[in-house]
Amino acid sequence: MQEEIGKREAATLARRKHIVEMAALCFIEQGFHQTSIRDIAGKAGVSLGNLYNHFDSKVALIAEIAMLEAEGLARVAKKLRGKGGAIKRVERFVAAYFDSLSKPENAVLTAEIMAEAMRNPQVAARFAANRQGVVTALCTVLQQGRGQGAFGFEIEPVEMAELLLDMIEATGMRMAFAKRGQRARAKQALLAVLRDVL
Repeated sequence: MQEEIGKREAATLARRKHIVEMAALCFIEQGFHQTSIRDIAGKAGVSLGNLYNHFDSKVALIAEIAMLEAEGLARVAKKLRGKGGAIKRVERFVAAYFDSLSKPENAVLTAEIMAEAMRNPQVAARFAANRQGVVTALCTVLQQGRGQGAFGFEIEPVEMAELLLDMIEATGMRMAFAKRGQRARAKQALLAVLRDVL
């Protein structure tokens, strides 16, 4: 009996994940407001009723996408831990975050979510919490590095963390539709500016 329940729960989780992935794909292809729940159900290969059993609205789907984003950001933030001095850990983080943001599909989805977050405080709050987690992790390493004399910046570490994220996010999104060589040069320039700023 327990095994049967476990299989059902696993199947339900897999179906939910598939629906969320297909919703993200629809948002990338069509935009958030141009995508209907019916479009998402069709893309996921489920009935409208089945989709509504899992999610009651597009906002609920975006909330689930926020959870997936949080997992992705946690993987990138792991680069701030581990071996090496503070500058090496920050460089690994910057490179990984830039690589993630500069993927065209991630840039489009980010733009769609940002636009919806401007209109919907509930969506904004979920994604702001994700970003705050990254700010906190980066701020910790910046404080450590400054305490060890590795960094010479004079502003508050939290302000520096915010500015660095702004720089990475803007450059990553701008490079999402550039040629591979341009992306590589932009990443190297970003790392060089980072070293100068810190």
